Amino acid sequence: MPGRWFPCRGPGAGEGATVSESPEIGSEALCEALGLPEGEQLDLLQVAPTTVTLVRRRPEEEGLPVAPPALHAEVETFPLAFVLRAIHGSGQSGLLRFRYRDHRKSVWIRRGEVVFATSNQRVDRLGECLLRAGVIQLGMLREAERSFQVVGPGDRFGKVLVERGFLTPRELWNGVKYQVEEVVRSLFAYGSGTVSFWEGDIEPDNVVRLSLPTARLVEEGLQRSAELAKFLAVLRDPRVSLARVEGCSAELAGNERALADAIGAGRDFEDVCRVLDFDFASAARSIQLLRLVGAVKLMRLPEAGGLTEDESFALVDRDSLQERVSGLTKWINELASLVAQADGGWAGVLERLGRVLDDTTGRFPALLTGVELRPGASLDVDVLVSRGLKLPGQREDQLASALGELIAYLEFEVKDHPAIAAPDELLTRLRGSLPTP
Repeated sequence: MPGRWFPCRGPGAGEGATVSESPEIGSEALCEALGLPEGEQLDLLQVAPTTVTLVRRRPEEEGLPVAPPALHAEVETFPLAFVLRAIHGSGQSGLLRFRYRDHRKSVWIRRGEVVFATSNQRVDRLGECLLRAGVIQLGMLREAERSFQVVGPGDRFGKVLVERGFLTPRELWNGVKYQVEEVVRSLFAYGSGTVSFWEGDIEPDNVVRLSLPTARLVEEGLQRSAELAKFLAVLRDPRVSLARVEGCSAELAGNERALADAIGAGRDFEDVCRVLDFDFASAARSIQLLRLVGAVKLMRLPEAGGLTEDESFALVDRDSLQERVSGLTKWINELASLVAQADGGWAGVLERLGRVLDDTTGRFPALLTGVELRPGASLDVDVLVSRGLKLPGQREDQLASALGELIAYLEFEVKDHPAIAAPDELLTRLRGSLPTP
């Protein structure tokens, strides 16, 4: 409120700065004087020689650590990839907070590796992440949300998904890991905002403690950011328009519902963002989800005039993907056959490879959830191709990474199996007869 001045009585105030009638930083009196909505609070972020930085906190948001952060910077100056790589390289522990407009994301780090992450954005919630990964369907998500409202906020949404029979406990565990990874990967799509890091053994307020490789998440996040930039270029093309699919809005909620309603029968992307005051990157992520559930489609204006749906938005055609998946699954079958022959049977290698498949599913749930090894270590090519076609970005690369985990493990077994003579020669012959994995 202009015209009112309060001597500081918060942490870091100098001697003599306190007077009895002055409010403390974060007090109700100061919040009221600044005209903050009821329930909002102020946290002290940074004390500098000439400035004190306070941040607004909504009732549902977590508070900041009491001590000032070791780092507080603009993302334009200190990109998040640089910050996370530095933390990882030095093996530090602590809490990283990112802020952009009303976006709040937190990452807990222990000895340089990610142990947990949270976001206040609906698109980053567990249900939406599982939906985007193809693990659950939209109807399942909405049914679970209705059940969750009945049991109340004291329970966990993941528990409801398991109780409703939509997930097994193992699938929920993989889903939580995937959600945390998605929150971290989403950070690299932001070109603006602030990042703060508090060093120390700061634990998240939950029972989940993961250990996720920070270096991998940074690389995947940068790749995801590049893919989102390509999708944004398509959305901002003046020849491209968005159109809502009739009858698909009833099950939507939050930003996705607002986007679908604003798009209506046809509207360009930038106009929708202006009307809703959405930033481009966040809106693009929500539109990816809307396309996945069939609620929104992209239309291209051809040279002759008139709108037609443009199927060229599919980055890889089915034939190319089918050929790639077939080649990768042949590698898995041939390598597993060598190990089974050396073992004297299939039981052992199928059990070991099944465990690797379970672990890999945690990284690639959209591709591998529910996929099982069949006799001869074969996989359902049609299922993998169908799921691969729904992936955003470089689909062939993602498929190769997922199935490559199985191939790498089997190559390891071939090289180290005591009953396999001259394994390098065997692998060389295979490379000469099979497509490059």
